[in-house]
Amino acid sequence: MCTAITFKDRTQNAYFGRTMDFPQKATPWRLTYVPVGYQWQIRPSEKYLTGKYALLGGMRLADGHYLIGDAVNSAGLACAELYFPNQVTYYDSPQFYRINLTPQDVITWILTQHRNVKEVADHLTQIAIIGQQWYDKDIVHPFHWILTDDTGTYLIEPTSEQLTIKKAPRGILTNAPAIAEHEAKLAKLVGGTPTKERLAAFPKRLPITRTPSNRYLRTALTLAKQPTPMKRDAFLLGRKVLERVEMEPLEGHEDYTHYIGVIDRSHLDYDFTDIEFNQHHRASLRHLMKKYNKPVVFH
Repeated sequence: MCTAITFKDRTQNAYFGRTMDFPQKATPWRLTYVPVGYQWQIRPSEKYLTGKYALLGGMRLADGHYLIGDAVNSAGLACAELYFPNQVTYYDSPQFYRINLTPQDVITWILTQHRNVKEVADHLTQIAIIGQQWYDKDIVHPFHWILTDDTGTYLIEPTSEQLTIKKAPRGILTNAPAIAEHEAKLAKLVGGTPTKERLAAFPKRLPITRTPSNRYLRTALTLAKQPTPMKRDAFLLGRKVLERVEMEPLEGHEDYTHYIGVIDRSHLDYDFTDIEFNQHHRASLRHLMKKYNKPVVFH
């Protein structure tokens, strides 16, 4: 059910990566570019948000609307939504004097309207997450969000209707439970405060399971043990770390990894490995912005 990471190379270029682990849907996940000025229709109001920033990320086209799984915007802000089952609290109905959003619309609002995490934090009280269906007429999804910019990596965990942003202690995220419980398990595993040095020195290999807690622990240990890469090796490192938590299709399990995405946030480049269709794409948001004024889907 998805794993996300952040890291830097030796020259301090910043990277964000994720696995997209989700049940099969009617339309596939594709690397997609959406330009500045695009009209994003949100639910439940059916109003439009005019995109202030261009986006490049993993998206699905559902009923004529782009669903964003993750993306980087032209200001360098990156965000991903991940599953957070049995943890969320949403409003039952639209709220007066608020921007009402379904869970799927939150990442759209974040990335199309904001240049950095501070702006998101300043505007967070303006929105209300409504527990209603999006345009794909699927279930009401329980999400949490990881955001990263030049100041660090942050989380929005909607455990109450009043939303807040908190620091991501390790710059990584999986699924439920909440981040505090993941961190408590990590501290227990290594026998103390989980510093990078303590994680890197941890001698044991953990058993491999599909659970979010296991993926969180393994990813924290794997990242801590990696040497800081040269820029030319950073995409490869991101894929290597995420491949260790890749989820293969298994009978009796709905979730499996559709793609692995790694973003060079400093240069606005996206490396997209489509596991489902055995394809690989690498694209530059800056180049796409110069060339296209309408959405581009990579096949």
